[in-house]
Amino acid sequence: MAAFSFLLKLAEKQIRRTANGALLLLDCPRALPHNVSLLAQHLWNVQIRRKGLLVLERSGGLGDFACLLASVPGLRDRHPYSWLVVICPPGCWQLAAASGLADASADAQGFYHQFLNRTCSPSRYYRPRLPDEEDPPRPRALHLIDEFARAVGVSPNLLSVRFSAPKRVRRRIVRRLRMINPGQRPVIVLHPGPSWQVREWPSQRWRELAELISARTSAVMIKIGADLDSMQQARPASPIPGVVNWVNKLDVIEIVALLEQARAFVGIDSGPLHIAGVLGVPSVALFGPTRGQLFLQPRAHAVILTSGVSCLGCHHRSAGPLHWRTGCPHDIACMREMEAEEVFAALAAQMGEVTADCRQPVPTPRIRRGSR
Repeated sequence: MAAFSFLLKLAEKQIRRTANGALLLLDCPRALPHNVSLLAQHLWNVQIRRKGLLVLERSGGLGDFACLLASVPGLRDRHPYSWLVVICPPGCWQLAAASGLADASADAQGFYHQFLNRTCSPSRYYRPRLPDEEDPPRPRALHLIDEFARAVGVSPNLLSVRFSAPKRVRRRIVRRLRMINPGQRPVIVLHPGPSWQVREWPSQRWRELAELISARTSAVMIKIGADLDSMQQARPASPIPGVVNWVNKLDVIEIVALLEQARAFVGIDSGPLHIAGVLGVPSVALFGPTRGQLFLQPRAHAVILTSGVSCLGCHHRSAGPLHWRTGCPHDIACMREMEAEEVFAALAAQMGEVTADCRQPVPTPRIRRGSR
């Protein structure tokens, strides 16, 4: 009787687990084909072909993830007969797929990620942490790419990280652009945020920049992003007159396709800036509490703009960041003191440098620092 009761409880537990898994699989109908494909690939490679399951996970920011991808070739060399899966920030699995570096990719907290955590024992599971995420935290001294490579014990491969939107997505974005830009004027993409509040440029400055672009160029401006900040708090941004609003209207792979069509990009330290850096889009990057030299893709075709405050780059102090994510003791002067005229001048220079091979990487970002 006791054995029967035990078997009954075991069966009940398995049924409940299966039911929960089925509900999770069906929870997001749009992701169902991808999740079913992942399960089939997992079965074929891990269960049938008996490859080792190798998992690399980074569920934080998109810029972090883009830098982490440079470590994938090194992990492949270390584990040559493995099936390598990358766990991405939510909504970013298509970006990892577009890089072509991993065998498979899945979103953090999605079905396949939870399937791995509940039912699998990977031969290797890498969850690299950065120095300022440790306890106690340490200041970052290396570029983000090198920090991640050190954390997983490999040498990074900068040339390996490339993004390319699927043709069907590119065609869709081209059609949408024709609707708002029938004259095929140059396209400038803007990303004001939101992100951490200390990394944002004031909304008034964005309006001033848009006025300058409208008055002095023929470009069409498109604003992208979402209404969620880096803490996943809803924070709708103020509209910018004269700018086409595509906020909340593009997923990450559509952002790649749009940036492939763009003449230039202007943005704060956030995901779209790092995608533009990988793509080689001529960009103006606005940095304050963080140092662009430690974050931006080394191959980026970008001008890094900062102000001249003495506390610039305080995120990297040995004593810890001077700021907190929603403010700082100096009223975020590092971002507030950058002028629209200065940003426009850098943008005009970037657009003037565009040639037929503008998507080719240049050795390092150039840095211009404004005066206080």
